[in-house]
Amino acid sequence: MNNYQRPYYPKRPVKSFQDLEVYQKLLAVGVVVAKRLINQTGQNDRVAALANKAIDRLLRLPALIAAAHSIRFSDQAQAIAKLEEAMLDCNLTVVYLELYRDLGQGDKPSQDNDNTGSGAAIFFEEQIRNILTTRMKILHLQMSWKKFMSLSCRAGSRSARRDTLPDDAAIHTRGSRI
Repeated sequence: MNNYQRPYYPKRPVKSFQDLEVYQKLLAVGVVVAKRLINQTGQNDRVAALANKAIDRLLRLPALIAAAHSIRFSDQAQAIAKLEEAMLDCNLTVVYLELYRDLGQGDKPSQDNDNTGSGAAIFFEEQIRNILTTRMKILHLQMSWKKFMSLSCRAGSRSARRDTLPDDAAIHTRGSRI
């Protein structure tokens, strides 16, 4: 079934940062990957450092989304910067997860799969794909916020111009429209 045959269902309105799809996905991926990396034992120091960096970045991502959502009206530039920081953290997380996987720690047989080692590689591939997909959604969210901010700035400047007109000019412009 392609996109044209599906009925259109609008997304639920966003009432808090918890309603944002990017927040929900990043929280889910962060928890799953953190549990998986914490449960790995017998790591050397460098691989453990990679795992810790990946966990730190992953667990920081939902907080960045929540912070950006909270300040999007009061400090728009800072909100956009937080989204940029979240996209950077997504990229760095992918790098750390790929390094972790490629150094052999991700190829250990997992208890929940068929113990061939391919289950862990598939797990990391899925999580990397989820992070990159969510990164694109953060970019679209950022572009949407920028568009909304530019529209609200234009609307605000129009009302500000009306407020700054002298009384004579305001009367004259009202009279010419009639």
